[in-house]
Amino acid sequence: MSLPSPLLWPLSIVLGVFLFSLAVFIHELGHFLVARLLGLRADVFSIGFGPALWKRQVGGTEIRFSAIPFGGYVSLPQLDPEGMQRLQGDHGDVLPPARPWKRVLVALAGPLGNVALALVCAAAICWFAPEGATGASTTVGYVEQDSSAWTAGLRKGDRILAVNGNTVRSWSEFQTECFLAGGTNDVVTLAYERAGARAEARAVLDTQLTEGEAIYGVGGVLPGPLELGVGRVVTGSPAERAGLKTGDRILSVDGAPFTQLPQLTQRQNPAAAVTLEVCGAEEGAVPRTLTLVPEKLPPTEDDPTPELPRLGVTVAMFGQQHFQWMAERGIGAQLRSDASGVIRVLGALTRPKAKGEAGRAAKGLGGPLMILGMMVQVVQMGLWISLGFLRLICVNLALLNLLPLPVLDGGHILFALYAMIRRKEVNPKVIGWLTNVFACLLIGLMLLLVFRDTLRFASRLFG
Repeated sequence: MSLPSPLLWPLSIVLGVFLFSLAVFIHELGHFLVARLLGLRADVFSIGFGPALWKRQVGGTEIRFSAIPFGGYVSLPQLDPEGMQRLQGDHGDVLPPARPWKRVLVALAGPLGNVALALVCAAAICWFAPEGATGASTTVGYVEQDSSAWTAGLRKGDRILAVNGNTVRSWSEFQTECFLAGGTNDVVTLAYERAGARAEARAVLDTQLTEGEAIYGVGGVLPGPLELGVGRVVTGSPAERAGLKTGDRILSVDGAPFTQLPQLTQRQNPAAAVTLEVCGAEEGAVPRTLTLVPEKLPPTEDDPTPELPRLGVTVAMFGQQHFQWMAERGIGAQLRSDASGVIRVLGALTRPKAKGEAGRAAKGLGGPLMILGMMVQVVQMGLWISLGFLRLICVNLALLNLLPLPVLDGGHILFALYAMIRRKEVNPKVIGWLTNVFACLLIGLMLLLVFRDTLRFASRLFG
């Protein structure tokens, strides 16, 4: 039973914020539990930043829900007595730092908390999701005539294997590799399989506007399985009288398999009768053959040319949606897929494989607003897609927090390992200076990403 439209978006926003906050909560809970287990003091446990909307003192720790829900923290004075107090505020006397091995365990506990939640989501999808909920495919479902993909030689049924030597296992990976490979008019080498034989093609990249944003990719190609069928039927038209309905699949046009839109929309003689083999969308439907004679119809929004005879039907494409986070079924395969995506983008930013790849990778980054916006959308698509996206967020949080940068968990681990190996602490002033610098850089990056996310949302609303 679907929700009434006035309730759909408010409830989606509430659920989206809840799932986003859950990923943050689990991360901070890992830090908190291990810190308390090791006898460290935890002054504040906050979900979100900024002013506290709700707070309560529990066992010596102030539990907060703060106004800005894009993150959170646990104030652990002994993890970094000076640097952390600068970042999170003064919560009491300066305490001596915890022993290095304790600091390593506390810092690791946050990412491991995210990994644990990701494992739960992956196990639920693996064991309980229905057949068809997951699946990775790079099989071509449709190629538009005279497009970049058509000119390169791609055809329906081909399976794309690699882009510029980089293996792709899902349609999302194919799109990502094309985007990272270059801009408009750059050429990529595609390896593909047709009828069991491997071949290569060189395709020119196009600029495609997606929700007001320029995306580089091979134009005119869509993933399979994909079928062409009936979109809208005009009232009183030959199509309606013949019994065509929205969702019917069109198998053939005048005896030829229906693989290209022009077969129906750009026929040489628009007034000639056309024979269609169609099949209903319902399970077990039997194909039937219909002969339709075009007529002159009143102009419509889809076709404003009344002087030409028409059938009174628009053509639509029907296929499954391809989500990066639903490509795999096995528990380990799900986590590897998530991790490989993060590692690929980080590699593009730090060790680009092609000219301009780092800039394109940076352009494709999204901030907390985009993540939250996507979460609000995916909760409308069902439980399994939502769990898959939550798993993806958790893996991203775990890996990004392990980067060896001050203010991140990886920075604390790095300083603690230095102390263990050298048997002396890093100068607190150095830690404080680095923490301040990287905190400013991180805040600046977040503000930039929030600004870009705002522009993206504005282009979708007003674009």
